[in-house]
Amino acid sequence: MTNGNMDGFSFIRWVFIAIFFIITMVSAFWTSSLVPIMIVVSIFIVAILHGIERYGIKNILVFFALTWIVSHFFEALSIQTGFPFGFYYYNQLAGPRLFQVPLIIMFAYFGTGYASWILAHVLLDQYHDKLKGAQVFWVPLIGAFIMTMWDLCMDPLCSTVDSLWVWRDPGVYFGVPLKNYFGWFFVVYIIFQLFAFYISKFDKLARKKLPIVSSKFFWIEAAAIYGIQGAGLLVQPFGATNYLQIYGSMALITIFTMMFVTLVSCLKIRKSNLVTF
Repeated sequence: MTNGNMDGFSFIRWVFIAIFFIITMVSAFWTSSLVPIMIVVSIFIVAILHGIERYGIKNILVFFALTWIVSHFFEALSIQTGFPFGFYYYNQLAGPRLFQVPLIIMFAYFGTGYASWILAHVLLDQYHDKLKGAQVFWVPLIGAFIMTMWDLCMDPLCSTVDSLWVWRDPGVYFGVPLKNYFGWFFVVYIIFQLFAFYISKFDKLARKKLPIVSSKFFWIEAAAIYGIQGAGLLVQPFGATNYLQIYGSMALITIFTMMFVTLVSCLKIRKSNLVTF
């Protein structure tokens, strides 16, 4: 399809993407415990609205439920036992908690997890096609890599610098234990693989949705979310007065991980057979 239309454009979703962008860009100079919550909520709203368009209410709620149950279980387990992330505790992160895990964490897993899941579809040219065959396994695998890249770039800033969570036994990666990243990959892969098994059976795209999910506007939203998250890490050093080595290192790593994925995703969408802007 190459004829341009606006079917995939959502004014509401782009308003929240714009809000997310503004909050992210000023976060380097605005120190408030509300900033992480505002960022997570903005991403969550875009993800849930995007997911409803692509999968329908029931299926995206299944995605959310799987994300909540699996992420919360392993977060609480690791706090108590050290598996799979290592021993840590939440410190400065605001909001209510369940078994010592702030509830906002599960919303963060879902928001960035959904964006990573969608970008995996983009990188594998899967788009709105129903998962089948080897793609049932490839999409979760690639999605887990994309999601873990985010943690690779942000965890030292959130823990070592901002003390949103504190590692009991600081590791060699700017204070973060290396096992944390293998744990992240493991947990996210489980979430994605479970949903892949489910959605490969129950993904039924309504005909009226086809013009929407066949639009480049629709798929570029995930790249925008992920890219803005990366851009936020690039502006953080400009507001920093200490920990400059960590800020600079995270910005460099972000360029060659998150921003690379964003760039490739945008190029894939641009060159795809989806409806043009």
